[in-house]
Amino acid sequence: MEGVSSIGQDLLEERRRRRSAGDPRITPEGREILLRLTTGDRMDEFQAALDSDLEDDAGLEGYTSEDA
Repeated sequence: MEGVSSIGQDLLEERRRRRSAGDPRITPEGREILLRLTTGDRMDEFQAALDSDLEDDAGLEGYTSEDA
């Protein structure tokens, strides 16, 4: 089973590399918009939209923004 563990570790390492590199499909302009939505001047509106989705989606039942 040593090979399986090594493959799993390789996959995890690849995922870490991708996460730290960012998503190549997002343009610099898109990244700026996402930052404004999640941490900038639009943060409150973005959080309200997320909270609304949590309330409206039965699949997310029981999950609150405080769980994040």
